[in-house]
Amino acid sequence: MLVATTLSAVVLASACGQSTSTTSSAVAPDAGSGEAGSPPLEATPPEPIPAGQRLDASSSTIVFDRLRGGVWTANGDVGTISYADVDQQKVLQEITIGVDVTSVALSPDFAWIAAVDRRGAAVALVDATTGKVRRSIALGTHPREAVWDANDPRWLYVSLEDDGAVAVVDRTLGVLSHTVPVGRIPAGLAVSRLRHELAITHRIDASVTLLPLDGAFSPADQQVPTVDVPLAPQPPVVPDTTPNGAPFAFDTIAWDPGGDIAWLPHELLANRHPFQFQRVLFPTVSVVDLSARAEVQTNPNDPNGVIAGRKLLFDAINIPDATGNTSVVSQPCAAAFHPNGLVAYVVACASEDLLTFDLTAGIAVDLLRNLPGDHPTGMTLDDHGARAFVVSDQSHTLLTLDTAGGSLVGHARIIAGPLTLAAKDPVNPQLRAGETLFFRANSSKGTYPVTGNNWMSCGGCHLDGFVSTNEVFFEVLHPEDQTQAASIGHEGLKDMFSTTPTPTSPSFDAHDVLSAMIDQGGLVPDRTGADRTGQIDPSNPPADTVTMAQQIGYVVGRDLPVGPSWLLADPQKPDITYDTKWCGMCHAKEYQAWSQSAHSHSAQDPMVLYGMKVEQQLRGPQYSRQCAGCHDPVSLRLGDASLSSGRGITCLGCHDVTRLIRAGGNSDMEAAAHDWTQEHAKRAAATLDYLKSPDFCAVCHQQFVPGDGIVAIDTLHEWQASSFVASNTTCVDCHVPDTGDHYTHDHSMPGGNVYAAKQFGETSFASTVQAKLSSAVALNAQLGADGVHVVVMNTGAGHAFPTGVTDIREPWVEVQALDGQGNVLARYGGPDSSGLVPATAARLGMDIAAADGTILYRHELTDATRIPFQRVVPAQGSVEVVVPLPSTLPAGEMQLKAVLYYRNVRTQYYRLATGNATGTAPDVEVASTILGQGGGP
Repeated sequence: MLVATTLSAVVLASACGQSTSTTSSAVAPDAGSGEAGSPPLEATPPEPIPAGQRLDASSSTIVFDRLRGGVWTANGDVGTISYADVDQQKVLQEITIGVDVTSVALSPDFAWIAAVDRRGAAVALVDATTGKVRRSIALGTHPREAVWDANDPRWLYVSLEDDGAVAVVDRTLGVLSHTVPVGRIPAGLAVSRLRHELAITHRIDASVTLLPLDGAFSPADQQVPTVDVPLAPQPPVVPDTTPNGAPFAFDTIAWDPGGDIAWLPHELLANRHPFQFQRVLFPTVSVVDLSARAEVQTNPNDPNGVIAGRKLLFDAINIPDATGNTSVVSQPCAAAFHPNGLVAYVVACASEDLLTFDLTAGIAVDLLRNLPGDHPTGMTLDDHGARAFVVSDQSHTLLTLDTAGGSLVGHARIIAGPLTLAAKDPVNPQLRAGETLFFRANSSKGTYPVTGNNWMSCGGCHLDGFVSTNEVFFEVLHPEDQTQAASIGHEGLKDMFSTTPTPTSPSFDAHDVLSAMIDQGGLVPDRTGADRTGQIDPSNPPADTVTMAQQIGYVVGRDLPVGPSWLLADPQKPDITYDTKWCGMCHAKEYQAWSQSAHSHSAQDPMVLYGMKVEQQLRGPQYSRQCAGCHDPVSLRLGDASLSSGRGITCLGCHDVTRLIRAGGNSDMEAAAHDWTQEHAKRAAATLDYLKSPDFCAVCHQQFVPGDGIVAIDTLHEWQASSFVASNTTCVDCHVPDTGDHYTHDHSMPGGNVYAAKQFGETSFASTVQAKLSSAVALNAQLGADGVHVVVMNTGAGHAFPTGVTDIREPWVEVQALDGQGNVLARYGGPDSSGLVPATAARLGMDIAAADGTILYRHELTDATRIPFQRVVPAQGSVEVVVPLPSTLPAGEMQLKAVLYYRNVRTQYYRLATGNATGTAPDVEVASTILGQGGGP
């Protein structure tokens, strides 16, 4: 039994009727960073928990303290945790942790509280008795949730989103011991009392990873193999308002009392276009038998109709409303089982509801709607199951509910609260209002509902805001027929959300945010969303809805401050003194190589400048931030999106990057200013791993149209679909190879842009680039009845050919008739007399088109709604084209030669950009092959 000291004395004082509430940020004298040299936090490690006293545990935003009788809560972006006396309904202590506390965990010996500061990139170890922060330990860039080992309370596990790993923290020494890779964006954690293992959910991936913990602590055995339990997609059905889609939006794990079965609240994301609020997201709870390593399936022939497996809307979740229709709930995010094993509870955080499930039948039997507070995210029960406690992360309040003893006859009901957990909200009130709207799907709230019939919130898709989870859309959502409709997101946008991040600017336009809310079924008097009479006009909106859009704009501006670019920059501006030429004083070889690269000219290229001008004319001057994020990232960090500096992608553009967001491209990286005169080598070495990763290159070599999601550059996904992944051959192996000294790498980064090299006078480098192109592609040709059949083979590139902005690339295959001396007698299938490649030619590339089918030759991506033509050669794949021949060929001795030519810039675009009505980019002969033919007809 622990000695009751400071905190328990506060509990006793409260029980005696004394009002005690404190906010503490005190750190004990021995507190440190958790780095080497910090003193231990305990003289000796804690004793293991006896087998009979071990409990299953899960990460959460709230935990019941069985020793002290109250609850600990994580207070989100208030940056604190609180301890509340639930009997007296008083907050006894609020403890300052950091920036954004997303998880709180109580050690099984009741000695320590772990509080995860997600945006502060640390976990705080708090003495549970005194309430003092004893140590803050830096962990990755976005730690998320924490849980203590059920057997040995020395060990704490923390999920690390960006690292794809779990951190193992040693509380005795007060340090990070090591990390274990577990897969992409790990989220919720759970430990088993029966098996020494850790279960991990993944925010956007449909699997549970099981990490055996025996042997996971020795540095020599950190690569302990994991087991992934897959969760099946829900098949498409008719009508498509029935739940279907890919499981995603995972977070917490709830154990059943037996310790084998776990419930995983989540959503299904349906591949449905156009966007329609009743057909995109579906609330779901999946059931997994972790002892059997398998998802639990429902027996469709069960004589009692028991739904043992997945809980779906209109099936296991089918509680009628007052009109007899199914009550819709949205975004299940937390669950808890009653100790009696008969009842389970699920919180729907977006619609703000509590579901009660009959575990025998496997169905929801009760629904408590409109929980007081904003956005409930966590739930726990007391040790007897008499009360449930629900915490909300936008109102920072606590509800206490009577569970009726886990009875299926009684109803869960609120008996206390909402209790305010935070003395002060440090968040800008407009941002707080925006976050509340962003995560809300409760159609009963607000002057105007943000959705129809409680279906969905902005946060239902954009889970934690505009962050790494964005990548899921490009993996799950695919146009059914891109020749007719290529969008996977919102349509009918005005500025592609490019004015949204600046809600106080005179240029702010509410249109796109309000259009998105209409897509969600909101902004109409009928709160079911069914009757659209009176729907607001986003082009002429009422003042109240403009305010709503501005408040959402604060959320977008926090996550995408230079949106539509996804570049995140530290407030400290980069010091451009320490860039390019300064770097070249020591790194002369790399600087010289870079100087001839396409990267160095990326903000000077007339083709780039023209494309930016086009989009500015279409969407406004602010849209250039989208271009600058990749073509001049350092200037954008300095506040200049004009490309007028001509700086391009410089040393700091890559080497200042501190984090890869992995959201699908559009410069999705975080950068911070560094003093490169200090610890230069150490800083440079620390970045090498991700600088060499394909994900780093994909920051710019992957691109989508903001808002509607049309993929404009797909180079990363092309590589991911290739066999180069299995051989661990990455971008740098081909484009930034070792120069031979095992120290430096070729910063000229040759690719396929012969045009740029010649445009900027790099004649020798142009030859290097052309050779690079030719090494990647080969041809095979055979004469057929309908012409020459040419197989274009991508033999060397780890991505498609062509790749990048394929709508302004111009490869084509033509056939040439040659005489005996190799002179060209005739050309078939190439450019016409004006120099244009006909649409019917044997060409590669892509066309983008407007809604009426007009081909958009100016690269007007934001006007594009269709992709009527796309033909590229996948990595290590081939594409066959046919070049028709005339009925009469040149007489005499003759050979036919198939030739693949490539213009880096499509001729229509080139002429518009340069004003030269007859000009073209250089014709590059990439590959050719000879067909033998013995004379003319």
